[in-house]
Amino acid sequence: MFATRPLRIRSVRASLIPLIATLAALSPEPAEADEPLARVIADGRPWEMFVVKRRASNILVFRPDGGGTISDSLASIHPTWRAVPDGICITPKPGDAERCLDLARTKDGIAASQNGRMVWVLKR
Repeated sequence: MFATRPLRIRSVRASLIPLIATLAALSPEPAEADEPLARVIADGRPWEMFVVKRRASNILVFRPDGGGTISDSLASIHPTWRAVPDGICITPKPGDAERCLDLARTKDGIAASQNGRMVWVLKR
């Protein structure tokens, strides 16, 4: 009696494995893949921000509400941001000019560029 029960469990598991594999292959990509990268960045968690021109690292935290913080070891600023197609626009502080950047996924993280020149790269 006990010998037949494990057999049934194994046969059920064996039949589920191909089904699960088929469903995984046919299911669409997660919603995050279609989500604008500006919203991916703005999850409220810290990113390491490597600023290309200065060869310096900062910590960037953007919140979903359009606010955030960029800090280094000496100072912090509290910019606002908004998503735009293929990128993000950032206003460092009230009264400053808004700066819009193109965003792209790279093997290292998420890169921001302006006029074809990389400005910074975000990593986790």
